[in-house]
Amino acid sequence: MHIVQVANFVTPTSGGQRVALNTLAKEYIAQGHSCTLVIPGTRYEVSNDGLRNCVEVPGVPVPFSGGYRAIITRQKLEKVLFELNPDVVELSDKTTLSWVPQWCRFNNIPCVLFSHERASDVVADRFATWLPVASIFDRWAQNIQDNVNAVVCASKYAAQEYRHMSERVRIIHLGVDHKTFTSSAAIQKQSSSPVVLYAGRLSIEKRPYVAIAAIRELQIKGQRIKLLIAGDGAMRKKLEATAEGLDVTFLGRISDRNQLAEIMASVDVVIAPSPYETFGLTILESLACGTPVVVSNNGAGQELIENGCGEAVESSGTKVAEALLRIMSEDRDLVRRRCTTRASGYSWHLAASEMLQLFESLTSIDVVKAA
Repeated sequence: MHIVQVANFVTPTSGGQRVALNTLAKEYIAQGHSCTLVIPGTRYEVSNDGLRNCVEVPGVPVPFSGGYRAIITRQKLEKVLFELNPDVVELSDKTTLSWVPQWCRFNNIPCVLFSHERASDVVADRFATWLPVASIFDRWAQNIQDNVNAVVCASKYAAQEYRHMSERVRIIHLGVDHKTFTSSAAIQKQSSSPVVLYAGRLSIEKRPYVAIAAIRELQIKGQRIKLLIAGDGAMRKKLEATAEGLDVTFLGRISDRNQLAEIMASVDVVIAPSPYETFGLTILESLACGTPVVVSNNGAGQELIENGCGEAVESSGTKVAEALLRIMSEDRDLVRRRCTTRASGYSWHLAASEMLQLFESLTSIDVVKAA
């Protein structure tokens, strides 16, 4: 089976979405299939990333996005898709590429949308209330509803957006690389004080400033806790100014997954304050490393931290600070075991197998399963 993954707003340094695209592709290939990735670039270019062919279609820069591009010329992408002749299209953009399912339907090609965010959250967080964007998103949503064969969501929270078409919705959880993200990756801590970590893009929707606010709250109360911030983005300079006078270290974006796992396994708690997570790959990776997570009480993060693997609280400095103190008062070894046990049920092999079963149900091609 030839699976063509199509995505906008993806760069080589993208976060969870790029990890998901790459890791699922690796599993598809391991289970006997071929895969091609189609993303925006500066010019038309075909390359191989060591895993699969990658076709870059000219895209325009997205203002204030930190380097993202978007394919907006329909004719060019249609030509690429026609030439690739896919057996199934896995679409990772339900907005600017919402026309792709209609093209697939016209050409008798199954199209599966992998929904990486909730449109209502995007509108609420990124656009002023007076802007007439809701009608645009509604039109995109109608394109999806009328033409897509199936929608994949990684959580119950994400699936709520499609409750009106629930018969075509599948919840397929993302996975984690258990060889990399493991409690054995921990190294001896350099600080005598507790250390917490924020790992993610430094952008408004991720709420990195909440982690800094929590450390400030704790310092006021006489609690010495060090914060590591692993990530980069448009808010960095502002956050550095906000963190002045606090024990906060900005590590920048960490592209080495082994290094990231080492940090995750070595800290006491991870803070993931975004209220808009539709899964929370960083949360799952932290749990696999044996580290509990403070998540927002809105979003999918709370679905991952069941069974005493962290706390779900309001995304505010005060509430996160209180949660940190409660978690750090618990028995560390017991919490570590809870976290690793919780993460053990998630794998990329399982995620890909479920995706392939879905693809098979939409095509006449038998899925070759790995031995």
